Amino acid sequence: MIKISNWKVAGYLRLSKEDNENIESNSIANQRDLIDQYISSKEDLELVDYYIDDGYSGTNFNRPGFEKLLQDMKNKKINCIIVKDLSRFARSHIEADMYFENLFPALNIRFISVIENIDSFETPDSMDNLIVPFKNLLNDAYAKDISKKVKSALIAKRLNGEFIGTSATYGYLKKSKR
Repeated sequence: MIKISNWKVAGYLRLSKEDNENIESNSIANQRDLIDQYISSKEDLELVDYYIDDGYSGTNFNRPGFEKLLQDMKNKKINCIIVKDLSRFARSHIEADMYFENLFPALNIRFISVIENIDSFETPDSMDNLIVPFKNLLNDAYAKDISKKVKSALIAKRLNGEFIGTSATYGYLKKSKR
């Protein structure tokens, strides 16, 4: 990786479910605070923008904030990405590894995961060791496990005759939960 004296940073924040439709979720705010603290402790990091996907799954990269981040990387607006941890970046180990091993090095993008203490520039070995692909595999397995649990809970409710939709069929009212 080429030595750069001032890194143009993208803070990437993601959460699968929104806490509230109109207010930024607590998890997103906490991720932002952690990244802000990290950036303020480093003299060579300059925050350009936050790229936020609040309410988007990490199992794929079809997320508006991530797509904007990719565009800004390709346009050289940013050259460093900081995340709270690897699970915020992705829960698909195959796609995440493609970014880490192919795209980021090709575009000279520095990647930092604060919690895991991963930095592709200051400690390049942190990206090459077994921890990154292993954590990506665990993140992927976690997402698949949660999906199975949710599906089985919905099947059980349906078999018990419970309503599992979000709104009642035309002409009916949902029973209030009192």
